[in-house]
Amino acid sequence: MSSKFRDMWMSGKFAIDRKNKGTISEREEKEAVSALRELIPQKSQEVYSDLQKRRGQETGRWLKELSSEVPHDKASEPWQQAQSTASDNFESVRIWMDALFQEFAGLAYGFNENAVGGDLFVSTERPSVSETRDDTVWYKPVNKNYQGRLTTRFWSLAVRGDEKRIALYLFPNEMTLQFKTGDFSDLELPPILVAEPAKLNGLSTWTIQGEEASIAMMGPFAKELFGDLIRVASGKMEQSELFNAHKIGAPRLGENIAVGYEGGPNQVAEETAHPAHNINIDGLSLSDACDILDKVIDRELKRFYTEASATQPGTPQAANARKQISAVEAFRMKVVDAFGHYSHESHAILADGAVLTK
Repeated sequence: MSSKFRDMWMSGKFAIDRKNKGTISEREEKEAVSALRELIPQKSQEVYSDLQKRRGQETGRWLKELSSEVPHDKASEPWQQAQSTASDNFESVRIWMDALFQEFAGLAYGFNENAVGGDLFVSTERPSVSETRDDTVWYKPVNKNYQGRLTTRFWSLAVRGDEKRIALYLFPNEMTLQFKTGDFSDLELPPILVAEPAKLNGLSTWTIQGEEASIAMMGPFAKELFGDLIRVASGKMEQSELFNAHKIGAPRLGENIAVGYEGGPNQVAEETAHPAHNINIDGLSLSDACDILDKVIDRELKRFYTEASATQPGTPQAANARKQISAVEAFRMKVVDAFGHYSHESHAILADGAVLTK
């Protein structure tokens, strides 16, 4: 039976084995990498490879066509105004990404009404400033970037920006901790898209493959990227879905996003229906406990989404339901990140101990 946190624990071991090249043989390293890849469904790998090729060949052309199709959107005017007066490139990055993640949040809310309890439920981590020290240079400079992500059970869509570019990545969740700490280069984990700063008609903007990716296009652009995550996470893709996101409403499971996806009914483990004191904790590992907690979180999210769907949009009750959902989603992200960090640190300690005893 698949276990989200047990897979994370094992991936931490594989990642440490891979990094400790001086302490393991070439055969052991290959076995570790192979075992890590086995955690990723083959169908997802195939869709990911296909998307990488298509994003490289067709996104620029799609953006060019989109620029003449998208109607004027008053809601984007404050974002555009803020970007036009940005003091520097990094401030422009923050504005562009904040606008993107505002769109992501709305899309995830509509999508999750049908996805709670399944592997495709999308959690949103709003962008924040991250600083890492470059230990490869003697004066150890601090690199500042702005990054946020969307996650399903097994896959993440991450966006990272600095003063030179904004890069978008799709990767299995097992790679999240190494990604956030900057352990992967573009050769090991190439971005699916890169936006670069540009000046058009004297105004600051961003381009992808030479075509403008302005804030005015953010709505359809966000839908397209959101669709990429769901296509890869579900391992299903219809060719007609690509580059058509601006013509549809909110993404819906099995309707206009990943239409081939065959999801089972939402289920919550039986043990979560009982009080915690009835659970026998003697035989539980930390990964087992986190899996139970994850199922309880699913149950809570399903309850809040049910309450939200029964309220009128724009009312205080609807606003409170969305705040509750946001709080629970943020809690889940923190649990996943904390367990990932714990796995990484624990395996690193074990690996160091093994080296010392040799």
